[in-house]
Parts: sequence; C-alpha cells; structure tokens
Amino acid sequence: MAIAKIIVSGPFGSGKTTLIKHVSDEQFSGKDVPTTGSLAQYKSMTTVGLDFGILNIDDDLSVHLFGTPGQSRFSFMWKILSKGALGGVLLVDSASDRAIGEAQEMIKVWNEIADFPIIIGATKQDLPEAISLEELALKLNSGEIPIFTVDAREREDNRMLVMGLLQNIILAEEGFTEESFDSLSLE
Repeated sequence: MAIAKIIVSGPFGSGKTTLIKHVSDEQFSGKDVPTTGSLAQYKSMTTVGLDFGILNIDDDLSVHLFGTPGQSRFSFMWKILSKGALGGVLLVDSASDRAIGEAQEMIKVWNEIADFPIIIGATKQDLPEAISLEELALKLNSGEIPIFTVDAREREDNRMLVMGLLQNIILAEEGFTEESFDSLSLE
C-alpha cells in the first residue's frame, strides 16, 4: 500500500484537530489542555503536540495526515513535520481577522520551507462575519493556491479537500495525468 504524507496546518483555532478527527479512519491525537494567555479568549482547549490521522482512500493508497501546532512559537515543528510530505492543507478561519493575519505569515513560511503543493480550506464560512473566498484570496495574497469552503466538522467536505490536494500533487508530478487521479476511488 502506498502512503501519502500530508500536512494539515493553519492558525490557532482554524479547525485542524476537527478536520483530522472527522476525516480519519484512524486517529491519534495529541492531548487537549486548557488554552492559556491571550489565545484563551478564542477557545478554551488547545492541542499539545500534534494530531495524526489516517485516511484510507482505497486498498492501494493511505493518506497520513499530520496536524501541526497553530501557534507561531511552534513554527520550528513545521519544517520538521514537512519533511517527506507530498502536500499541505492550510486551514483558515475566514471569520477571524487574527487568523487571516496569521495565515498570511504562515503562507510565507511554507513557501520558504516546503516545496510541495498546498490548498487552502476556508473554515467557518457559515458565520455572518466570514469574508468571501475572493476577499480571503486577496488578503492572503495566495496567488494560484486553490481556496475552498470547508466545514471541518463534515467528513465529506474534508475528504473532498484532501482529494483536491491529491489531484494537485499528481498533476504537479511529471508523468501523471488527470486520468491517474481519476483512478483514485472516493468511496
């Protein structure tokens, strides 16, 4: 069985743990502890360490999802975790100016440390203060990086986001065609 390593990253509170929890066939999570400091106003618990999940695409392909810490003080782990990864999912809380600002910086860091395709998942689009995907793309200065709405609580949204990233990875590799991706099962 082939294994594809994918990084799931994003600012604090963007939905990384939730995505991995809801999309994985098997999940191994870091420990949740009370949030301290200024971030406690955004959510009460945070993950210590990293999240890990396995999504079995079919009998021949398994995706290993590595959720990075969201706080910038743990950015040293981003480079370590990105080794051997084929691509990355960057989740952004599209209703939070704080998260959008942090995501701007994260994109810059990822462009420096990783040479793989990424895809952006705009979370919390159901909230009234969420900005549109077009506004988010402009604020993030994301260029050609695809941006999709995703509800991290919904398994199928998460699967489609991961499958979209896999398609970008395959298309970026020499010798692969869209037919190569079409052979992957969404079931």
